[in-house]
Amino acid sequence: MSSSPLNVAIPAIGELQQNAARLLQDSLAQAAQTSTPAQLSTTDLELARSNTKVLAFVQAVGLHGAYRYLRDFIARQAIPIKSAGEFLDGWLSTYGIPRKAAYTASGAVSGTGLAGNLLAAGSLVQAGDGRQYRFTVDAPVSGGVVAGNVVALLAGSAGNLAAGTTLTLVSVQTGIDSQFVVGADGISGGTDEEKDEEAVFRLQQRLSNPPLGGCPADYARWAMELPGITRAWGVRNPAGPTSAGVIIMADGNAAPGIPTAGQRKLVFDYIRDPRRGPPDELFVILPAAKIINLKVHLSPDTAATRTQVIAAAQDLFFREATPGQGMPMNHLVEVVSGARGEFNHTLMEPEVYSGGLFTVDTFDELLVLGTVEFV
Repeated sequence: MSSSPLNVAIPAIGELQQNAARLLQDSLAQAAQTSTPAQLSTTDLELARSNTKVLAFVQAVGLHGAYRYLRDFIARQAIPIKSAGEFLDGWLSTYGIPRKAAYTASGAVSGTGLAGNLLAAGSLVQAGDGRQYRFTVDAPVSGGVVAGNVVALLAGSAGNLAAGTTLTLVSVQTGIDSQFVVGADGISGGTDEEKDEEAVFRLQQRLSNPPLGGCPADYARWAMELPGITRAWGVRNPAGPTSAGVIIMADGNAAPGIPTAGQRKLVFDYIRDPRRGPPDELFVILPAAKIINLKVHLSPDTAATRTQVIAAAQDLFFREATPGQGMPMNHLVEVVSGARGEFNHTLMEPEVYSGGLFTVDTFDELLVLGTVEFV
């Protein structure tokens, strides 16, 4: 029976060095026997032998590093919340929560035209930067106005457009003006393929809270199965003993990441499906964001260090911010101190002190990272 890669002993540098030296000596001896004087002289052979130990050491260190990397990489993939890429996909599928694919943005647009004309389903409109959108159903002109729903041809957040954006018909339509305007809710809902850190968050929630037929953690898991919903927290009896609730967050949306009305309805309809939610009175709650803006003095103050500080702060709020709960100020100081390249820093705003907390006032209030300014 073959042994697992994790059970194979990694050769020491000394062993690898001896093996490499032996192979080099054998090769040199073979070259001396088979080569003509023009190819390898006695002087050349002696010079090569003097470098054998150096070459063997270089090869040994390289092989040792490669073995260590493979060992450490394979070991991480054996731990669900440490895995990445295709290995993480395998763990997600094992627990029935596959990685969320990119989702297409959609929304309402309107234009003008002459009564009696019809804009056929499938007609394309285009933004100034070339992004295209397709009408999903026929849109007749009524009262001089033609309105309809469109979906982006490109899946992902790149398809989202702000309200009021001007779109232009790709092909001229008789009796229909070429200019359209995105409606008040924008073209939204487009989300990119789920990132590893987002998938690990869901996997960790699933491992920590096995399904229990309708407990608060189940509501959170169901909500996070939907595109765009990156975090969720179940709420027990928000309006009495027959009610159930879930607070949702969409970090991919424009700051501060509050879900749209469409995403809220999507979560409500999904959980209310009889295959999932029990017949409770369901409340899908959008959190009240309490914005924490940062003002940091860094040393050294470089573009790379700034990027690392912002990423570390974003990760902290993603992992630790929970509705109705505070966050230790020391945790923010710690992640800024741990950012790659940081030697020293002063947190100018907000004011922090040892043992202090960033607090919230209500059960649905959530700490959210705002702007990060460097001074």
